[in-house]
Amino acid sequence: MTDATPTPEALRAGADRLISALAAHSDPEYRLTVLKRVVRRLGEDRYPLFIRLLGVIAESDDARAQRLIADTFGTALRRMDLPGGALSSWGATRLPDSTGPVAVSSLSGHFFGATPRRLLGPVEYLTVWHLQRTQRTALGAATFRTALSRLIALLNRSEDARTLYPQKLAADAQNELEGAYTRATRDRLAAIASAWRAGQSPDAVAQAALAADETSHPSGWVVRDL
Repeated sequence: MTDATPTPEALRAGADRLISALAAHSDPEYRLTVLKRVVRRLGEDRYPLFIRLLGVIAESDDARAQRLIADTFGTALRRMDLPGGALSSWGATRLPDSTGPVAVSSLSGHFFGATPRRLLGPVEYLTVWHLQRTQRTALGAATFRTALSRLIALLNRSEDARTLYPQKLAADAQNELEGAYTRATRDRLAAIASAWRAGQSPDAVAQAALAADETSHPSGWVVRDL
């Protein structure tokens, strides 16, 4: 799967290899190690490909494979160690609050727009990609909704993932300290967490994420598919 735009056949083959690699080990902790190794080998710039592989598994009729990947995410959530991808969330950059003289020490990389490339789990990654200016072309609303719905349907195969992931998103939505998320992104994460915890369907959770803020991207933004 080295093509820039993998074919459906290549995606299915990649998903099969991923599941086979996980199924070869009975230890949940080792399965998480394998999953993180796959993400690392794909590389930071190809994390969307990992999300596409998850989407292929979600759309399959292989309930065992779905439970296997979802349970591995459940393990990751228990350890607070999600396999993540990085986005440069320039939209979350803040200027100093003070109106007085600015100390030289405050002129960090964040001040000049180089916000931390924090590792984001797949749900957070999709949300930031859709809402914030990053190194990637913004993700379109329809693609965001579809990818998020598939991802939640997949994660719902695990009791741990279904319970712990929305708890994590709710906590992230309350956290303004790291500057990784804009207010709009935190609102969306809170909406996802609330709908997910309430037991709404994956489609309803994804729609709630969009309904949290009906504003479209600012004029001049180019949007793309996953």
